[in-house]
Amino acid sequence: MKSWQGLSAGIWLSLVGGCASQAEQAGPVARQLTASAHCGLQDRGLLYLASGQDLQQLSGLPAQALTLAPLNAVDFSREHVVIVALGQKTSAGYGVTLDSAQLIGDRLTLEMRLQSPPPDSMVAQVMTTPCAAVAVINQGWSHLSVYGEGYPAVSHQR
Repeated sequence: MKSWQGLSAGIWLSLVGGCASQAEQAGPVARQLTASAHCGLQDRGLLYLASGQDLQQLSGLPAQALTLAPLNAVDFSREHVVIVALGQKTSAGYGVTLDSAQLIGDRLTLEMRLQSPPPDSMVAQVMTTPCAAVAVINQGWSHLSVYGEGYPAVSHQR
């Protein structure tokens, strides 16, 4: 299975340390489009899609397994798409969803909720690649921070 590291440097982002500040949400700045246990994104991190061309590049990857119908409905003149990936896991029971979003100054912050199987649970031993796709406003911010309990902060500067 091919890794998504082959994507253009403009849309694949690596992990960057740091914490996002906590404050009240300034409005509806993000919405979850979809989530899946089998996205095909084998590395932890985020994928930033700013155009239909980026989405076409994603759809052409051989390992891509995310349902793209909700992403195809995005109006890229108003919203962009952030795919948050947990990376490859060795069992079922993992997932990620949008918990909250905040716009503070020029910083857009997405807090993600991560699910893990309880340590004493019986789960299928199968390779999974959980991720969530989130639509975010494409104006009013220059720095994106994504974090969650148990998930190192990931950043995108534009």
